[in-house]
Amino acid sequence: MVELLDSTLREGCQAPGVSFSVEQRLEVALLLDEFGVDFIDAGHPVVSKDVLEGVKLVAGQGLNAHVISHARACRKDVDAVIDSGSEWVGIFLGVNKFSLHEKVHCSKREAFDMVVDSVSYAKAHGLKVRYTPEDATRTEWADLVEISLRAVEAGADRISIADTVGVSTPGRMAALVSYLKGRLPCPLNVHCHNDLGLAVANSLAAYEAGVTLIDASVNGLGERAGITPLHEITVALSYLYGVKKWKLDMLPGISQVVAKYSGIPVHPETPLVGKYAFTHTADLHKKAVKKNPESYEPFSPDMVGRKRSFSP
Repeated sequence: MVELLDSTLREGCQAPGVSFSVEQRLEVALLLDEFGVDFIDAGHPVVSKDVLEGVKLVAGQGLNAHVISHARACRKDVDAVIDSGSEWVGIFLGVNKFSLHEKVHCSKREAFDMVVDSVSYAKAHGLKVRYTPEDATRTEWADLVEISLRAVEAGADRISIADTVGVSTPGRMAALVSYLKGRLPCPLNVHCHNDLGLAVANSLAAYEAGVTLIDASVNGLGERAGITPLHEITVALSYLYGVKKWKLDMLPGISQVVAKYSGIPVHPETPLVGKYAFTHTADLHKKAVKKNPESYEPFSPDMVGRKRSFSP
């Protein structure tokens, strides 16, 4: 059954102006754990003392969810994850032209060596490792296979396919996942950005093609246009694919807590958690719904802790 990684406490803090306090991080983590996510991306602990403190607090709670923390492909970042008490480390480094020329300023072979060294170092210190070749959907597929195989040989437990700038399509995503799945001896994850509004569609396409875990965040918070929204992907997986493992009636409450702490309000027409998501306005719609809600509702609002309403 598909797993879910929530990245609100890490990716969500890359939304403009968002910075959760240590106490807020803990509250959000506890809600996500009760909701039923499998992994909580607790942060990038090398970024600041506050983030490290927050990650330590979350990692020390004995949650049902696995706690994973972010790290660049360098020992300094891995050391911070070790210090945080996280069970997993998510090591990232891209190997396409943008990453090599504009970010890390090194050759492809040097980048490969950085990944191997950081993964090996993390494994030697008892961490479980997820390696993410950043910007995977704009990377040559042969390079993805080579760097992923090198990472797995060094000890990586899973590989995450990142659509870092949100430019994939469902068809391309499915093809990429299928290609990698046939060549890599480990579970595949997916992390989709929403720049073109396709994060959920791409995540579902990746799931259909064989990924075992999907990244998401509460309200879709993240860099630029954010990533796959938690409420949309979990309800889609439940309603469309029969995945029954989350407390979906908690979604509105979690959404409001994160909206409050992030300072980014939920648009009223946001699917599922927005104020108007289950409000009927046209007379034809209202009459039909009062006779049979299925006329204009795919499922009962009760499933996600909501009630239908009728505008005047």
